[in-house]
Amino acid sequence: MAAENTRNGQFNLEEFSSNSLKYYDKIRLDLEAHSIGKYAALDFQGGQYWIGDTAAEALAKAKKESPDKLFFIVQIGSPAAFSIQSMAKGSQLSKKPRDLSWANR
Repeated sequence: MAAENTRNGQFNLEEFSSNSLKYYDKIRLDLEAHSIGKYAALDFQGGQYWIGDTAAEALAKAKKESPDKLFFIVQIGSPAAFSIQSMAKGSQLSKKPRDLSWANR
């Protein structure tokens, strides 16, 4: 993941968000058919998503399988999107023990 979203060792949040939104557009109809109003943690690179009643629940499910990955969170059926990136200690993308960033669309 780091290779696709870094330039000169820097994480590119715009590229990550753009790719995540493109992935969401591909799966939007399926998600909206059965999970409107819930939240999805998206992994565009792996082509996976996890659904929860809250953003925290969706992210926890995703982190359980891939603790060092970044995920883009959307509320299914909502016109607004946001991403939550949390990184574990030792992650390639952050030197901080915990880093939480938000990006709004």
